[in-house]
Amino acid sequence: MFGRATVSALLVYSNKGDRLRRTCVLPLLLAAWVAIVSVSRAHAAAAVEQRSIARVRLMPAAPDPLVVRDWRQVSRQYYDLILDPAARLDGKPLVVIRTDAAAFDMPSWVGGQAGDEAFTCLIPLIGARLAGMDPRNLHGFNYVQAAKSWFDEPNGVYRHSRSERGHPVYHADIYGYWAGLEGLMLAAQYSEDADFRRQSRAAAKAFLRIAQGMGCPANANFDALGFDFQKGVPAGRPEPMNRLGHAPSVAWPLLVGFGLTGDRAMLDCARAAMQWHVDHPGRYEVSHVMGPLTAARLNAEHGCQLDLDRVLAAWFGDGDPQRTPWKITAGARSGGATCDGLDGACWGGQEPGFHAFAMGTLQGPAWLVPVVRYDPRYARDIGRYALHAACSARLLQGFGLDWDHQDHKDWKDRWDPHCLLFYEALASSDWGSGHSFHPYATGDPIRLGWGVPKIGPHEYYAQKRKWFSGSSHNLALYMGNHVGFLGGILALTDVPGILRWDCVATDWFHAPAYPTWLFYNPHREAKTFSTDVGPAAANLYDVVQRDFVQRAVRGRAQLVLAPDAAAVIVATPAGGKIERDGRRTLIQGVVVDYGSEASSSSPGSNLGKTTISTVIRPTAR
Repeated sequence: MFGRATVSALLVYSNKGDRLRRTCVLPLLLAAWVAIVSVSRAHAAAAVEQRSIARVRLMPAAPDPLVVRDWRQVSRQYYDLILDPAARLDGKPLVVIRTDAAAFDMPSWVGGQAGDEAFTCLIPLIGARLAGMDPRNLHGFNYVQAAKSWFDEPNGVYRHSRSERGHPVYHADIYGYWAGLEGLMLAAQYSEDADFRRQSRAAAKAFLRIAQGMGCPANANFDALGFDFQKGVPAGRPEPMNRLGHAPSVAWPLLVGFGLTGDRAMLDCARAAMQWHVDHPGRYEVSHVMGPLTAARLNAEHGCQLDLDRVLAAWFGDGDPQRTPWKITAGARSGGATCDGLDGACWGGQEPGFHAFAMGTLQGPAWLVPVVRYDPRYARDIGRYALHAACSARLLQGFGLDWDHQDHKDWKDRWDPHCLLFYEALASSDWGSGHSFHPYATGDPIRLGWGVPKIGPHEYYAQKRKWFSGSSHNLALYMGNHVGFLGGILALTDVPGILRWDCVATDWFHAPAYPTWLFYNPHREAKTFSTDVGPAAANLYDVVQRDFVQRAVRGRAQLVLAPDAAAVIVATPAGGKIERDGRRTLIQGVVVDYGSEASSSSPGSNLGKTTISTVIRPTAR
């Protein structure tokens, strides 16, 4: 009958229709057998060969246990809480509106003093918008308009703190460049806003100055801590690890800037910055997260030949441990649970462990999932990684963890019964002298004495029982406020573990695109699941199979996905004109396939032919 390769390559899509009449089962099954053979062969010839990402291959196909929260719902509940000026947890506000200046402040730690750190205050506005909320009118306040007060007019960038406006030194880390990228993300979400349009062009010019100050395009060197706008030379916060992996933080805004302005110098410097990153890979915190997407877009849209394998290896933390001190957890089990897909410090040896942080964990999928639009060769492994991140992120909230496995269970039971708030980190074990509990949701303030008495390992358990389980010191808004970057692009399906990832929502400033979703099947057998493709009739194009797999579908469509396989589905207009431009495939003038790998059959070859769906379920709704 069918060879193993044929079966494993088979990817069938079907639309709900009338049930088969018992009298026509046999002839239809015979017809289906013919269709399976022909479609499988056509797809096998056209399909994009999947490339492996080494650390992802260390992760099991499915996490154990397989528990994925409805992150979109969690995100909406989270932002509705933390952006409510009237909300009080243990008597403390989560946001403070400064009506005199039409501004707002937020504490970076739950219960702490309100401040204006951008990764605490600006990020939730972006995340809320991703989750379908409108922070321009949330609890009666226009947070988006207030966010503009972080813009530094003299230097043309958003700053980590409003007090830094006008200061010449811009740090190459989450306390500097990252705020500039947050401003660009806001501008992408509100493209109709004239202020944001002006600011985004100013930011592109500022990052061009930074790149040129680092020697781009001819002699790039990003072994620096940041940039001094006044002197035009490298400068920055003296944190040695900030030298690692921040070139993508400059390359991405330059790629965006080229699209906004057409300034060729920006494109040349973006390419040079990414090539430097390829030659000097590194990662720390989130300064590197936009690297694969930037490289993939430069390759697909501008004909560059950046080594995406190498960029992805650095992104996941493979390579020189001196340059990749933080990694994505892979093959990590703690307390009998899979803890893969988390972002933070990892170590090996006889007692391998990790100390992973919520910020990078929540940001990671948002920047990696869009890569598959431009290079579908990585769809399978990106889908597997993203599933693990979506599963493991719950542990950072203490979700499903008992009193022994988190710092503030008593406080959370009283003030956070829906388990919305995030700990700063998840460690492979607790901080007590016995290191008895695995994994452990925690943070730095208590063990390091930030604003509270420092608790050492020998007294950790006793002090936890005495007082700090009833406190919130290690719960971090500056971490959890990123939750919408996960919830805004993820939707559950009717099959546990098969998730729908939006490939467009966080592909900021992308060219025109149709709705595009990544699906991955972690199970050991083929699974049938359904997903909503929208009310308009659509032809479904799979970028992995390099062909149309269904036509004229609307509403909920059923899909069958082989084990450990991925699909990148583009919902294109039914009846749209198909065009070829070199290796690219366009429908109605919009690119649906960038042709990252040559295909031996032309897209559309199955459109109008008999497929499994038209044989078994001939009536579309």
